[in-house]
Amino acid sequence: AIEHIPHVLYHWREHPASGSAGGKPDARKTNLAALGAAMERRKLPAEIVEYPTANRARLKPATWPRVSIIIPTDSPTRAQTCLERLPRQTRYPDLEIVIVTNSSLTESLQALPPENATLLCVPYDNPFNFSDKCNVGAQAATGERLIFFNDDVESVQADWVQNLIEPLENPEVGAVAPKLLYETGQIQHAGLVTGVRGLIGTAFHQRAADSTEHFNLAQSLRNVAALSAACLAVRREDFIRVGGFDAVNTPIGHSDVDLSFKIREAGLRCVYTPFSTLYHAGHVSIGAEEKTPPRDRSSLYLLKRWPEFTTHDPYFPDNMRNWLHTDSPTPIRMMARPEAEAVGAGPDLLFVSHDLSLSGAPIMLYHAARWCRENGVFVVVLSPKDGPLREKLQELGVPVVIDPLVASGHPSFAHFARDFDCVVANSIRSKAVAPALKKEAVPVLWWIHEPGSVGEHYLREDTELRAAFPLAEFILAPSERTARIYRPFTDRPVKALLNAIPDLGVSPVGPTRGRRLRFVLLASIEPRKGQDIFVEALTLLPPELLEKAEFQLAGRILDPDFWLKVDRIAAPLKNLSVTGALDHADAIGLMRNADVIVSPSRDEALPVVILEALSLGKALVASTVGGVLEILVDGEDALLVRPEAPEALAAALRRLLENPDLIPQLGEKARETYERQFTLDRFGRDFRALIEEAISLAGHREALSG
Repeated sequence: AIEHIPHVLYHWREHPASGSAGGKPDARKTNLAALGAAMERRKLPAEIVEYPTANRARLKPATWPRVSIIIPTDSPTRAQTCLERLPRQTRYPDLEIVIVTNSSLTESLQALPPENATLLCVPYDNPFNFSDKCNVGAQAATGERLIFFNDDVESVQADWVQNLIEPLENPEVGAVAPKLLYETGQIQHAGLVTGVRGLIGTAFHQRAADSTEHFNLAQSLRNVAALSAACLAVRREDFIRVGGFDAVNTPIGHSDVDLSFKIREAGLRCVYTPFSTLYHAGHVSIGAEEKTPPRDRSSLYLLKRWPEFTTHDPYFPDNMRNWLHTDSPTPIRMMARPEAEAVGAGPDLLFVSHDLSLSGAPIMLYHAARWCRENGVFVVVLSPKDGPLREKLQELGVPVVIDPLVASGHPSFAHFARDFDCVVANSIRSKAVAPALKKEAVPVLWWIHEPGSVGEHYLREDTELRAAFPLAEFILAPSERTARIYRPFTDRPVKALLNAIPDLGVSPVGPTRGRRLRFVLLASIEPRKGQDIFVEALTLLPPELLEKAEFQLAGRILDPDFWLKVDRIAAPLKNLSVTGALDHADAIGLMRNADVIVSPSRDEALPVVILEALSLGKALVASTVGGVLEILVDGEDALLVRPEAPEALAAALRRLLENPDLIPQLGEKARETYERQFTLDRFGRDFRALIEEAISLAGHREALSG
């Protein structure tokens, strides 16, 4: 077997005895002989031909089969041109031309019988549907080989049909497409590539027709991921077996890609041949400004039905794409599991995250994506930066795209995003999303997780952010208190959506008497999180109480100078230990073993660690910042203290040390609060309702403007 290894294995040496310096004059002869031997082993009768740029095994059919050229058209001029020119430009012994067009045109075309071919006019009076027209033509055709042919393609070779269908003599080949050129002589199609910006691209686009770049790939017969249906040859039985074109999900756009993927799924290969060359006037105005096309859901269908084929090209892997795909050279990566998605009626969502780290905002995006996946909502995640969250998303089966251009609002982002029902911009750092989509019909829901003071600071300092804010359909904040801070910056709705987490399960730690109580502060080490307030509160406790407990700080140091301050204050404390950054599993393990979780922040929206403490059924001591006062009741499901008040925090800690029986009582109530307000089911229902409201508002606004 031959496998593709997506790495450079060998660079050509240059020395007198190497082929690069002409040191192997017989190498071409042995190459041709090896190709001939390969054909013999495969029992494929072939003529071995030496070209200046390639070696060719021209397969030799016992007899040339009947060929039906199927032309879907509604243009009288182009249909007449096809009937006049195509037979004159084609020398094939058994040719049928099938024109699928409206009834009024069939009558006039039947009066123009072509030379050297039979004519079959098939009436089609339904609304335009390229796939359906091709299927109708295929049903009526009588040929063993079918060639789907756009009405603006023109032949320049008399034997183009023979060269196009000849690879189909190999039973492993399921479809073949030729080299297509623009009128300028530059390449329009030399095989399609997948996993590129825009999902589907063209290999060697706009290179010279006779380009010998990159090992003559444009001049070589080769396997490709997909083919263009502007001119596409298949065996009739294979076309019927795979179900033909999909007239429902790809009526126009990506119909050829879907058919190519069906052929590959059936175990057959898609092959590009440079030995059949035609001109295609389509897209002749490339680069000219065009009207915005209507939304086309076929791209999303490809991601649902063919996630792996769409995001990964085995014949044009990452190294080739990054070097050779000059249409959009900035590297892009796509990842998806091979399993197909159900093509349901649920909304299609695009989540845009500033990164894929395991910090709070991306983790909330992950929880939302998980709920969507489990409840029939299709989700794609797009980020300019890769990170460890990508693997977790892939485990869920969520397609992930890493594209650095999204951070700048590049037009390619809008082209990709416009086909979704709604785009969710995650965190205040995703400020490029709403401006990039301001001319599109797709609504943007901007989900801001940052504390109000942080967001307000950015909004006052960053003019681009301030201009982007009113462009979102509405803003989501994690608490009503935070939402109030953002409302002056936009005339669109700003709504509170309480965060949620998966159920971690209650983790009781057993009786507290006769052992030291364990207090944990788990947060990144920075002034906002208030570690200095915590250790200062500990210094205010009597030594005999300190001896009854163990205190632990855990988290990544984000501000080294701040940590030096905390360390100085904590130096006299014997029962205080410090742990560095933890992964999420270890952090949860630390919380499970704790009696009390402490959150003394100066500023927050609604920290995930509080929700985790509630889910675990832990006693909680928290400062009254962000949404804390909206969800917790002092003395009932938590002890609440003023922010930046070490004395108040010390009093709360003392209360628990002196009355440890209060700890399980607070934990039990905390768990009840989680079950009532912070389950993923509750979050998912609220989130979906907000998504549907955004879609409805955008549709209403578009209808009014139209």
